[in-house]
Amino acid sequence: MAGTAQRRANRARLIKRRVFWWLSNEQKSDVQLGRLIDTPTPCSCWMCGNPRRHLKKDRLSIREQRWFQAVDDFR
Repeated sequence: MAGTAQRRANRARLIKRRVFWWLSNEQKSDVQLGRLIDTPTPCSCWMCGNPRRHLKKDRLSIREQRWFQAVDDFR
């Protein structure tokens, strides 16, 4: 498990790299930088969000495929 110093260093590294994220050159507030570090996607649309949520059957893991197959067998 990483210590506090490692977590702070990683967060500072992310802040340094993501200052110019989302193709903008303007300075971001501390709140905006915090959001950008915790959630790098600007929205949850089908292009930016989790592909497994939007492309259901195409992106399932093998375990999930087996589970859905087992559930469908009971119907």
